[in-house]
Amino acid sequence: MTVKDFWKKISFIGISEEDEFKYKEVVLMNKLVFVSSLLMIVMIPIEVIINGWELVWMEACIALICFSALVFNYYNYFTFAKFYFFIVASSIIFFLGLAIGKGSANDLFFFPVFIFPAMLFHNKKIIVTLSLSAFALFLTMTYLLDILEPIIYVKPEIKATIRYFFFTIVFAVVFFEIYYFKNINIKFHKLLELKNKEIAHKNQEVIDSINYAKRIQDAILLPVDLVKNYLPNSFIIFKPKDIVAGDFYWIEESQDKVVFAAADCTGHGVPGAMVSVVCHNALNQALREYKLIDPGKILDKTRQLVIQQFSKSTEDVKDGMDISLCVLDKKNNLLKFAGANNPLWLLRKDDVEVTEVKATKQAIGRGDTEQNFLSHEIKLESGDQLYIFTDGFADQFGGDKGKKYKYKPFKDLLIANRNATLEVQSKQIIQEFENWKKDLEQVDDICAIGVRV
Repeated sequence: MTVKDFWKKISFIGISEEDEFKYKEVVLMNKLVFVSSLLMIVMIPIEVIINGWELVWMEACIALICFSALVFNYYNYFTFAKFYFFIVASSIIFFLGLAIGKGSANDLFFFPVFIFPAMLFHNKKIIVTLSLSAFALFLTMTYLLDILEPIIYVKPEIKATIRYFFFTIVFAVVFFEIYYFKNINIKFHKLLELKNKEIAHKNQEVIDSINYAKRIQDAILLPVDLVKNYLPNSFIIFKPKDIVAGDFYWIEESQDKVVFAAADCTGHGVPGAMVSVVCHNALNQALREYKLIDPGKILDKTRQLVIQQFSKSTEDVKDGMDISLCVLDKKNNLLKFAGANNPLWLLRKDDVEVTEVKATKQAIGRGDTEQNFLSHEIKLESGDQLYIFTDGFADQFGGDKGKKYKYKPFKDLLIANRNATLEVQSKQIIQEFENWKKDLEQVDDICAIGVRV
């Protein structure tokens, strides 16, 4: 066995896995105990040379007492071993100093002992208590050395030799403590750098995956520039909170009518986006496969399909969506609307107030009660403006007091810009949102559609 292997074996006494960072206090104590015991053993022949065999028994006892802390660690009594080692070390220094008397420099051993608690314990109260105890013993011993005679007589020339030897030991122990923490700090920074690289790599993989998911989500959303083919005088505001969104807009043409909706699925980010795919597919299926054109019946079938999809899970999935769904007959200026919790706002050409067409108080998904979604039929006139939206804008925190924006200011904003083009209205809404949010985080996805007849 090499010296390196032996030192490693000593360091990890009582530890099942060789993780120096996880068990750094135990590893350090094993090393300190071994070094302390070794120093006392080395001192025995020196003691014999300079002072004969008179005090050899003392050094041998001290070495055994220190070494016994390793035995406690071997049997996993880590906490007891730490207290034991601190108390034994402090007591030995104190009583050995009184026994030999002033001039041996034994009191200097309190300096490495004073910082033992900070290295061996986590609890601040324990660290402070033990360190102050060591300092109190140091002061007490310094005082008693001035007034008490030594128990053991040691010749002055021998005491001088002992003093220089003690200087060497204290220096060696302090150097070991500093070197250990410097070494562990270097290892920690190397490990931290490695972990940061691993985290950065995994984070990039996650972001790449989410960006790919965004491409898929974008593929199921009609490009904004193509919306004009269905709704020439309109705007769409789509502002996800994260890379992918739980909100989505939906525009289709069926039976010479334009079907459009603003939907808000449970959650945001990746979970919300996954729910949005299920709900988007259900809407497409209700319209294309079941040939439904009445908005209430579309939502009824969509709810049925979503519940059916989620019922395949062994978990009790209650995710779903809130939605505003419009079916616009442009030839006859006729609008049919149905909503799941989310309303339609109608701003008539000659009115100065927003008319709210209420939604059915029920989400698309599994709920406590089930009812059919109600369809509203509205005769439109040229110049009328329609707005459907999710709750992201109204729920955004901001302003001087960090409160929610709410719906009343949103209505006032639309009324104030009612004569502007829809492109200008869109810019004003986005600007208002940014001015309101300021430096706060966006709390939810935002989706809004405006149409002028």
